[in-house]
Parts: sequence; structure tokens; C-alpha cells
Amino acid sequence: MGTAIGVKRTTVFSVLWNTYIRNALIPIIVIELALIGAYLATNYVIRDENIAMLHNSAQQSLQEISRLEASGIKAQLDAVSEMTTVYAARLQEALDTPYDAGGNERQRYATSPDGVWHTTDDNGGAALYYSALTAVGEPQREKAWRLAQLDPLMKQLVDHSALVTQIYFNSYDSMNRIYPFFKVEEQYPARMNIPEYNFYYDADASHNPGRGVVWTDVYIDPAGQGWMTSAIAPVYRRNGDFLEGVAGLDIQVSEIIQQVLSMKLAWNSYALLLDSSGTILAMPRLAEADWNLKELTQHDYQSAILEDTFKPEDFNVYHREDTRALAERLQQSASGMVGLTLNGQPKLAAWARIPGANWHLLVVADEGALYADANALKQRFDQVALGMILGLILFYLLFMAYLYRKSLQVSRRLSQPMKALEGMIQRIGEGDYTPPAPRFEIRELQHISDGLLLMGAELAQNRSEIQAAQERMSAMNQMLEAKVVTRTRELEDANQKLRGEQSEQTRLISQLQNTQSQLVQSEKMASVGQLAAGVAHEINNPLAFVSANIGCMKDYAIALMGLQRDTEELLAATDLELKFGDLQQHYDYPVIREEMPDLLADSVEGVRRIKRIVDNLLEFSHIGNTDWQPASINHCVETTLVICRNEYKYKAKLITELGDLPLIQCIPSQINQVVLALLVNAAQAIEKEGEIRVRTYEDGGGVVLSVCDTGCGIEAENLKRIFDPFYTTKEVGQGTGLGLAVAYGIVTAHQGRISVESEPGKGSCFNVWLPMGQQKGGA
Repeated sequence: MGTAIGVKRTTVFSVLWNTYIRNALIPIIVIELALIGAYLATNYVIRDENIAMLHNSAQQSLQEISRLEASGIKAQLDAVSEMTTVYAARLQEALDTPYDAGGNERQRYATSPDGVWHTTDDNGGAALYYSALTAVGEPQREKAWRLAQLDPLMKQLVDHSALVTQIYFNSYDSMNRIYPFFKVEEQYPARMNIPEYNFYYDADASHNPGRGVVWTDVYIDPAGQGWMTSAIAPVYRRNGDFLEGVAGLDIQVSEIIQQVLSMKLAWNSYALLLDSSGTILAMPRLAEADWNLKELTQHDYQSAILEDTFKPEDFNVYHREDTRALAERLQQSASGMVGLTLNGQPKLAAWARIPGANWHLLVVADEGALYADANALKQRFDQVALGMILGLILFYLLFMAYLYRKSLQVSRRLSQPMKALEGMIQRIGEGDYTPPAPRFEIRELQHISDGLLLMGAELAQNRSEIQAAQERMSAMNQMLEAKVVTRTRELEDANQKLRGEQSEQTRLISQLQNTQSQLVQSEKMASVGQLAAGVAHEINNPLAFVSANIGCMKDYAIALMGLQRDTEELLAATDLELKFGDLQQHYDYPVIREEMPDLLADSVEGVRRIKRIVDNLLEFSHIGNTDWQPASINHCVETTLVICRNEYKYKAKLITELGDLPLIQCIPSQINQVVLALLVNAAQAIEKEGEIRVRTYEDGGGVVLSVCDTGCGIEAENLKRIFDPFYTTKEVGQGTGLGLAVAYGIVTAHQGRISVESEPGKGSCFNVWLPMGQQKGGA
């Protein structure tokens, strides 16, 4: 075919590429990206340096706050330490200096019925307590008169100090002289051993070889002043190593707490005061959420006077997992800063050590608040960068719109030839295989037009050949369709028969699996029962002779008490009675005589309880007994409750409502197994604390056992499957899924029914109904 003479030929790809892409878009994009990249790189370098400078400035300010506040507290504690040193020196002088206390001082002392020698009224001076552990004679009274000369000094030290709450002297023989005055005989126990308390032994030679002032950990004051810490100093005999006692000035921790809590700190930060052991002494309300703690304000003084009482370990940073890094740094340096994560939030903690008491002032700030200025700067830089990127995107959107308009102009050059080609294709499709051949400017379009003409000629030739072939194919298709219909009918009959056989096999396999799982569980429970029976018999043997021995010991104790009574009557007539009384006190015979009957009675009761548990275990372990016999459902419940008590006793309250029931025909060991499965299932459904209610009553010609719990409940879609073998909602390794399946099998074998009602989050209730007697053909 020919072409138009003098017409220049070109391709569509060359026109578009040379005009727009190569000559306009690519160079502009490369230049813009290079300029923006250089700008962003420069700005980010400057931004990072500014942020680093702001971070360092904030951290240094936080450390300076902790150092200054710690210095203020140190000055106050140093003043208390100096007063303690002065008071200890004056005590040493007073103990060596005889003093006439006068009639008014001597007349205000008395001995209580418990044997405590104490002051009776307040004359403006100190109170004195002498423990009943010490027999108070003239030397002890002389010591009290000598200490009375220091009452004015004690009053001055307490009244002229904002921190000091009380001042005292504790002696090696459990004497306590304390100011301000209070009823010591009402607050202290009669036989308090003062050297056993930390406000005494922290100052002895083994804990304080340097004999200086030391600070105690925080404790609850036996005198009723709340959380206290003491500055204590030893008082030795002049020119000797004998520890006469300990001088102490008490600081009520609430005073220090108020100082710490009143600190006005920037960045939404707060201060904590730690003692030498790492215990938090002062915690503001702002810190309670971060540390998951509640500051202790209630005190049990009855416990405090019986033993040293400190704050729980949750208040100790050395024992908390989330403050491990802080604990390590506190032990390494006197001041510093460390990052923490408290209650899921990033924090910065700066600290400074308070010498003397060896306390730490800890200032904790939220990283977000501390770095707020730096983060704001970063955000402004990011906004500028984002603005440039958005501007670039807008520019290229406008530029693409311009290119789109240009493309429309180019498309007009192609639309007319394309319409002509479309007309050729449409006419060929309608059966006109030789349409008129137009001439085109673009070479590719002309090639397409020539190709369409060749294709039309070939289609005309092929159409006649296809029509002949279609006639032959039509005849063959009719014959094949008849054969396919016949073969399809045969295959459908065979498939129907095969589906029936598969359904029967599936039912038989399911029955076999259920039977096998129940047999496995039954064998397992039988083995456990045999083992329990063997253990019970082994316990019964030593239990028998322990019980017999306790009985003999009880008779022997009665005989010994009688011998003691007769001996006392014989000695009453001689001068050995006083010495014998001293021996009785030395060996605590009055305590033995008073407590031995109770101890023997408790031992007999314990042996009786063990025997009851063993008897119940023996009865429950008769798993192999499968004989039908009259039995009481209530007895089965009571026996099983004893056996499985450990499953629920720590997390569930058990409520039993056992009705007056007749005996029923059953296999008791299997009924025990049903009760055990329901109780264990109820206990496992309760995560922490809950209630299990067990009821029995007569209903509809049978008896009903109901086990209800307030546990997690069962989802509605799982209720239909809970009695299936091996089905369980517990994690792997927490359950086999056989307990309820075996219980279901046993109840069905007894011609009974088992049902369940449950609501997620509120609990479940299992109801078992068993007939009075078994019908013929029952299990």
C-alpha cells in the first residue's frame, strides 16, 4: 500500500517524550529536590544542636534543685545531731553526779500491778518507765534521781526546736526517761526489753563503733507519735567501754514530709525523701500515681510496741523492679541523674545525698514537661519542613495541571485518526470485511489501518470455514450430551451411597473417641484413688501411735503436775521454799503449768482432724468399687469437700445448703467423682476471690445437686461444647478437658440429667438430677 507524498512521519512516543517529559519535568524535579534536601539537612543539624543544649540545661537545673533542697535538709539534721551530742555528754556527767531530787520529784513514782516502776503525774518534767524485767532497787532509783536534773535541758531542746518532737534516754536495763510527759504505763508493755529496739541497738558498739551520732530508719514510735526517725548517740561509762544507754532525739517524719511536700518545683516535678536503706520517707500526693503507692498515715501502735515496725518493701527503691537502675546509681555516687519508667511514663530522677543521716533527696520530673521547650523547637522546625514539602506538592500539582492541558491539545491531534480506525473496526465487526482505507499522518496509525484491511480479508475467508466446522461440531455435541447425562446419573447414585457410608463411619468414630477418653479418665482416677488409699493407710500407722503417745503424755503431764503440787506442799514447811520458787521462775514453770493443758488439748484436736481427713480420703479413694447400692448424696458431697478443700480455700468462700434427702441407688465412688469435677471446675473459674454455693434438694422423683460459682462464666457459643471430651477453654497444660465429659458420662449412666446456666463475668451454675432408683436396663 502507498503513502502520501511529502508528509513527514513520526511516533506518538517521540512527540510526548520530547515535548514534556525530557525537556521540562525531569530537570525541574531534580533541581527542586536538591535545594530542599540541602535546606532540610542544614535546618536539622541546627535543630539537633539547639535541642541538645536545651536538654543539658534542663538536666543541670534539675540536678541543682535536688542539691540545694538537700543542703537545706542537711543543715536542719546537722543541728539535731549537734543537740544529740550535747545531750549525750550531759547524760554522762549526770550519771556520775549525785543529785537530790527533792520530795516533789520522789513522790510522783509508783509501781504498777504489772511490776512497772513509773512516774504517776506531770510536774512539767520528763516521764520515767522502768520495765518489769528489772527488779527496781535503790541503785535504780538513784539513777532516776540523777537523770531528773536534766529535765530542764530536755524541755529546752524540745521546746526550742521546730523538728525535735521528743527527747529520751534508754538504759541497758530497760529504763526510759522521756520528754514530753505522757502515761508511760498505759503506752508501753509491762515487760518491754528496750535493747531489742532499733532506737537502742543502732548505737551499740557493734553497729556504731565510732560512738558518734547515728540516724535510725523510719519506724512507728511506741510512744504514739506516728512515723519517727531518731538521732541517737551512745552513752558510755566514763573512761570505760560499758554502754550505759542511748540518748535520742526524735524527729516526727511528718515535719520533714511537710517541708518536702511544700517545695514548689518546675516542670510538674516533685521531691521524694529516701532514708539510708532506700525507703521513701516523704511522698507527695502527686507521686502516688507514678509509684502505685499510697502514703501511710495510719499506725498500729499495739504492733509497734511489740516489735520494730518499718514501711513495707514497696516503699524501698532498692527492692522495686522499676527502680533497679536508680538503686544501682544511688549506691555508686552521692549525686546524679538517671532515666526511669514509672507507671508506663518516662521520667528523669536527680538526687543528692544528705550526709550524716545518709538520706537522699530525689527530684522526679516528667520527661515531656522537662523537655517541653526542646520539643516545641523541634515541632517548629518540623512545621517549616512540612510547609516546604506541601508547597512543593502544590507546585507540582499546578504543573501537572498545565501538562494535562497540553496533553489534551496533543490528544486532539490523535482523536480524529482514532475515530476513523474505530469506524473501520466497527464495520468489520458488523460483517463488512472490506471498508474504505483512510490515510493518516502518524506512521503507527497508518500501519494499524493497513493491518485492519488485511485482517478483514482473512476474517472473510475464515468465516466460511468456521460455519462448516460449526455444523459438524453441532452434531457431535448432541451425541456427547446424551452420553454425559447418562454418566452423570450413575455418578450421583454412587456419591449418594458413599455419603451414607461416610456419615455412619463418622458417628462410629465419634462414639469410639468418647468411650476411649472416658476409659482413660476412669483408669486415671482409679490409679489416683489407689495411690490415695495407700497414702492414707501409711498415714494411719504413725497417726495411731502418735495419738496413743499424746494420750500417754497427757496422763504423764497430769501426774507431773500432781507431783509438783505435792512437792510444793512438802517444801512449804522448810526453808527451801524460797529457793524452789526461784527455780520455778527460772524455768518459767508457771507458764508451763498454765499452757501445758491447752497444748495437749490442741494436739489431741489436731490428731483428731488428721484422722478425719484420712478417713474421708480412704472413703473417697474407693474408685474401683462399682457396685450399685443405696447411698446419700449429702454424704458424697461432704466427703468430697474435705478432699478438694485445698482447691478453693484460698480464693473462694464455700456455702453449703444440704437438704434432707432420701437414699438413692447409685455407685458412690462415681458420684464422688462427679462432685469433685464440678467443685474443681468452679474453683478454677474463680481467679482471685469469689463464692461457691453447693445445694441439694429433692425434686421430681429424684434428688438435685447444684454447684454455683461467681467466677468468669462461659461464653454462649461454648456452652454446647463444654461436655465434649478434650474440650477446654484453659491454656495449654492447665486442663485436659476430660473432667466435665467424664461427669456427663457418669450422670447419663445413672439415668440422670446435667445442665448448666452461665453468664460471662458473673458465674456459672451446674445442676445434676439423679433418680431415686434405677430402671431396668440402667447403667
